Amino acid sequence: MNYLLILSLLFICSCTDYAEVKKTGAGSFIAPKSLRVKDYKIEKWRVGRPVRRQVVSKGIRIDVMFPRLSREDLDNILVEYSVNAWLLKVRRRSYAVNSVVGYIYIPLVVPGTQESNKYRRHQIKQGAFSIYYSAAALSKRFEGFECPAFDHNRYVDEVEIDERDTTLERLFVGKQTDDYVGAKVNQFSYSGNILNGGASILGDYTVQLALYNSDTKRRKSNFIELREVIRIVDEKTTNINGCEGFEIPIREEEGNKIEQFKWSR
Repeated sequence: MNYLLILSLLFICSCTDYAEVKKTGAGSFIAPKSLRVKDYKIEKWRVGRPVRRQVVSKGIRIDVMFPRLSREDLDNILVEYSVNAWLLKVRRRSYAVNSVVGYIYIPLVVPGTQESNKYRRHQIKQGAFSIYYSAAALSKRFEGFECPAFDHNRYVDEVEIDERDTTLERLFVGKQTDDYVGAKVNQFSYSGNILNGGASILGDYTVQLALYNSDTKRRKSNFIELREVIRIVDEKTTNINGCEGFEIPIREEEGNKIEQFKWSR
């Protein structure tokens, strides 16, 4: 039985489609074979008084598959180049607007396994982030309201993922690639990695990936763009019963966020 188990594990390991890594005197080039947008999910929000019988959307969650690195290549990148995370940059194109929605980092290895012994490290294979309407994005407390803030009454009705016929660029990590990221980078959280999409989240979204050190806020490689385009094609509105005249119960620490959203609408 043990013999069969060992054979099974060896078979699984041998079939892993690792990224191709080419080392040079200046650094390492990484060809990320498995990098892709895997799936999406529309996040439902049950609202209305008195028993939350209606449904709108908080937004959508997007799942990303990361490049798989061999144990030796993972060890080299973590130790030699002081990398500890993936940095995701999410862009939106809608009508004539092309803007950065935000940045999120996701650890390269499972938290708690970043030991000096490379055989105890476990690489994170995939991660997720969400693009939420502002009414749900500002805080967990807002996300729990039975009457959404800012008169939010929208739900996502149609989403498409289109894959462009392009070749993925290679990541390059080297000693000379070390740029400070001045923009706000959303901190990784098991409870959800949420970007604020605003009052409407219609548009085409693309994802760019780089290697990153979350402690120093320094980008350790170039950005490469994933092939997939996430298109939020249609959203509809509904009347929410029992929420007429609803006012946000404001907490002091949330006041600035509310004002910033009102000014940016």
